[in-house]
Parts: sequence; C-alpha cells; structure tokens
Amino acid sequence: MTPLATRIDLAREQLRARFGFPAFRPGQLRAVRAALAGRSALVVLPTGGGKSLCYQIPALVLDGLTVVVSPLISLMQDQVDAARARGIWAASLTSASRPAERAATLADAERGGLKLLYLAPERLMTGEMIGALRRMRPSLLAVDEAHCVSEWGPDFRPAYRKIGLVRLALGKPPTLALTATATRAVRDDIVASLRLGLVERIVGSFDRPNLFFAARRVKDEDERRRVLIGLLRPYRGPSIVYVPTRRLAERWTRTLLHAGVDAVPYHAGLEHMVRRALQDRFTSDRIECVVATTAFGLGIDKANVRRVVHLGLATSLEAYYQEAGRAGRDGRRSRCEVLWTKGDVRLQRMIVQDDRKLDPLLRYLTAFGCRRAELLRHFAERVTQCGGCDRCEKWRRWFGGRDDRRGAAASGAGFVTLARRSPAPRAPAAATAAPQTAPASAPAAPPPGW
Repeated sequence: MTPLATRIDLAREQLRARFGFPAFRPGQLRAVRAALAGRSALVVLPTGGGKSLCYQIPALVLDGLTVVVSPLISLMQDQVDAARARGIWAASLTSASRPAERAATLADAERGGLKLLYLAPERLMTGEMIGALRRMRPSLLAVDEAHCVSEWGPDFRPAYRKIGLVRLALGKPPTLALTATATRAVRDDIVASLRLGLVERIVGSFDRPNLFFAARRVKDEDERRRVLIGLLRPYRGPSIVYVPTRRLAERWTRTLLHAGVDAVPYHAGLEHMVRRALQDRFTSDRIECVVATTAFGLGIDKANVRRVVHLGLATSLEAYYQEAGRAGRDGRRSRCEVLWTKGDVRLQRMIVQDDRKLDPLLRYLTAFGCRRAELLRHFAERVTQCGGCDRCEKWRRWFGGRDDRRGAAASGAGFVTLARRSPAPRAPAAATAAPQTAPASAPAAPPPGW
C-alpha cells in the first residue's frame, strides 16, 4: 500500500495540475487526509469552501471507485460536466437516465473505467445498485448535502436516512459526509444516521466576512416591490431572488421585467431542459437575475453572485444561510437581504409547524444587535468583529465611527460586544477551523448606501 505521505503528495499534485490551486485550505486538507488514510469524516465547510474537492481529489489518488450521493439531478450533472472538463472519468445515474445508458455506465464502473459515480439516494437504494456496488467495493463513499439526512436540518429528505443501512450492506466503506450548514444537533444526527461512530469532525468557520447582512420589514407588497427594485436596478450584476412558491416566482419575474431588470423564473414546474437552459444562461452571465424557489443554486458553480434577496422567510435559519451563502463565493463584497412582512411569518408558521426551526430565524430578523453575531451564535460560533450588517452600520452612523463602549466601533466590534450581552440564550462556542472563504484583509464595512 502506498504510504499516506506519498498519497498526500499525489493529492497536492492533482490539486495543482487539474484544478489550478496552489494549496489546500486547512479544512480541505484534513478531509483529504482522512479519506486517503481510509477514515470517515464529517466535513462542515461554508458555501464556496471547496467541499467537492474533499472527495474529488481522493478519488483521483485512490484505487477503485468513489460513489457520491447527491440530492439533485442538476447538481449531479453540473459536477459531472466539470469533472469531465478536467479529464476526470465521471458519470451519473439518475431517473432521467435511459436503461441502455444505465447499463453502459454500470459496465464502465465495473471494469474500472470510472473514478466518480454520482447517484441520487433513491437510486442508491435499489437492489440492482447495491448488488453492483458490492461487486465493485467502492474505495470511498461521499454523501453530499449531508444535512438532508437530518430531520433537524433545513432540507430533510427521507431517502437520505437509509444511506446508513446501505453503507452497512457495502461493508462500511470510508465515508465523507459533507455539508455547508449544520448545527450541533444536525451534526450529531448525521453521524448517527450514517453510522459513522467516533468520527473526525472537521468544522470550518461559518463566518463569511465578505457578506453584508440586512433585513427589512415592509408594510405591504407595494413597499416590497419598491425596495426590491431599488436593490436590483441600480446595481447591474448577477442576483438571485428567492420566493416561496412557483406562482410568486412568475409574478415577481414579470414585476422586475417591467421595471427594467433582466429576470427569469426558475422553479420545479418548468421542464427539465428549460431549467437546464436557464441555469446555463445564468452561470455564463447571459441572465442578470433569477427569481427562484429554494432548489435553485444548490451546488451551482457561480462565484460572482452579488445579491441574494429573500422575499419572505426561509424555512429555518440554516436554510436561509445556505441560500444566502450563494452570494460572494469569489470573496468579493456581496449583499444578502430579507424583505419580510408579518403575513410571511404567519404563512411560514402554517407551513413549518415547528417553532424550534422558525424561532431562530425570527430572532435573526428582529434582533436589536449585530445580525452576524445572531447568525453565528446559532451555529455555536462567536464573532469579535462584524464584516458588515445593517445593524452595525446604523450604530456606526449614530456614533460617528467613534470607538467607544456606548455603540459600534468603526469596525463594528463594539456593537458585537453589546449584542453578546443580550439576554438571548447562547450555545457554547465550538472549536472551528480557519475561515474558508473570505480574504483576511476584507474591509470592515461596505461603502455608504451599499
């Protein structure tokens, strides 16, 4: 067997040669090391933190097949296309695959012609697939968007709960469970459901200093329309507007087009090929704004989204942060804003019917103190300096940028300190790896009127 140090060197060579990166980020290196050593790991890195590299690089170094469980056809297809463009033998099996295509893909995998095989969890559960994988004996199992395992998570999917049983049937191959947002409860649930046991937990910082967070309660739809147009029209650049229903996606698209914003709707009611074409146009900067339901953006490799606006409430604070985190993946300043009404709260309470999921989001929206501190507190992480939020910006204006204990310091740190002294319950801080995304020199606050 190749020594681990040699495998790590080969991994670094693949990182430079195929992906063009000079070095791994700290969280990535720990995950890659675990996979190459034959160990399982739970990997929690923020959106844009390079989670896919954590299993793609080991797949190139290890002998045999790496199986990737992924929740969406569009996400799988994006990753397969990107892998093939880099010369990596990859394929996917989905409900859209024809029988002849499925047979050819499995034959390729069994004779060693694939390094990466992407599967939906429902496809993984079939007797045919379990039998084939038993014969192939995968070197690595990667569970992408692993928060879908947990009933506590924002995107619970029942089929994900059965992956642990399939893992046992396959002889407990080394497994990487990867996600961008997971509270401690969700992390524990992922580990238990996948039957990972005493597993290494690699948790990066949830803080994205380049993101500016804001929330605004509006009195009615007319005010929401005016604010949204004011956010999007003056600033040309890629934007995502999230809405709760298909009908609203169509309606708000018409509103933005009428206002001169180049927008298209995206939701599950559109034909697969239409969604695919819209996605391709957005990622290639031929569309300025997508008005979408929550499925859009999952795993899409678009680094320069500058604005993510929610018209209404997400289903939980974790869901909100995952969707908002699709902004600014290139490390540049980007804005994440929620425009909400009291009616949105009533609607989500009827839909979610679980105050444990909704209440943290409402605290974030109505918090008097720093929004970044409120957001990170939910993930058991403390913040000492706010990279930018509407609350800290307001305090900076009130106190004229003075660095004193009464209000926000020029950096926002003073107001964060006040926010920490609020009576809201806090989870203890978790040990975290170094931040994965934003440059260390990010400015403390956005320009005025940003």
